[in-house]
Formats: sequence, C-alpha cells, structure tokens
Amino acid sequence: MSALPSVTHILKEVGLVPEFDFVDPVTLEAACLRGTVVHEAIEAHAYGYLDEATLSPIAAPYLDGYKKFLSESGHEPIATEIEVIHPSWGYIGHLDRVGWLIGKRAILDFKTPESLDLKPAGYQLALYRLAWNAQHPDQPVDVIGVLQLKSDGTYRFHDLNPAVYEQVALAAVIVYRARKER
Repeated sequence: MSALPSVTHILKEVGLVPEFDFVDPVTLEAACLRGTVVHEAIEAHAYGYLDEATLSPIAAPYLDGYKKFLSESGHEPIATEIEVIHPSWGYIGHLDRVGWLIGKRAILDFKTPESLDLKPAGYQLALYRLAWNAQHPDQPVDVIGVLQLKSDGTYRFHDLNPAVYEQVALAAVIVYRARKER
C-alpha cells in the first residue's frame, strides 16, 4: 500500500493553496523558519518543556501573542502537533492543536503572516476535523479556527464555520483521487 497523501499535498495538487513562486526565496525561507520556530515554541509551552531563556528571538513576540490568547480566551490545550488519518477518505494530516474553546472541542491552526487568506486554512482545518471526528467519534470537534499570531505580540482569532469549507475540501480529495487514478 502506498503512503497516504497529506492534506497539504492534496490541496496543493488541486490548486486550493496559494503559489509562492513569485516570492523572493530568501523571504520565503525566512517565513518558513519563523513558522517552524513558533510552532516549536508553542509545542514546548503546551507540553511544559519550554526554556524561555533559550527561546529564539524570532519566536518571542509570537509566543507572547499565543499566551495572550490563552489568557483571554480560556483556551485549554488537549493535544498539540498531532497526526490524524481519515480511514475512509485515505488522507493524513498534522494538526496544530486540539483543545477546549468556549466550552467546545476545537481544532486550531497557528499562522504567523501579517496578512492571511483564510480559505486555504479553512479547507485544511475542515479535512483535519473530518479525520479527527472519524477517529474519535465519541470526542467530536465542533469548532475550527485560525490563531493568527503577529510580530507585535498580539493575535487575531478567526472562527471558521466547518460547513462552509467541508464540501470543497472533500471535493478536493475526490478530484485528487480521480487524477491519481487516470
């Protein structure tokens, strides 16, 4: 059996994620590094092994925004940086966070760009939610959202309606599979 395609790969193959060919490679590399160190810092914070004395200066303001979000929203992490697989649709995803938000189980995605196109993130989160719910039918996720962390230590939470994104996201999986079968 071949390896399962990732959510990101599927969405890219069907044209539902932005192309970054026009972005200067140095700028793109810096953005990727920023995303990596911020995700690592959040994971370390969530699991209690963050050493703030060695925290990358790149990650520090974004982590401040994350901590403000925790404090102001009452968000309680359940698991961070985990893999989900949809057993029927046959794809794999790596979600940033499952936790409690406003009394409901939520999947959150952490993003660090100053400007953000929410549609690709919505499709990504919808597929993560479907996979989570298929794997954990007794622990369903109701809420999906993007936590946009900013370089000034602030954040913006984007609450996304799963129903808006799920049909297109599943259509992407179907189109991806059809193309692979050709």
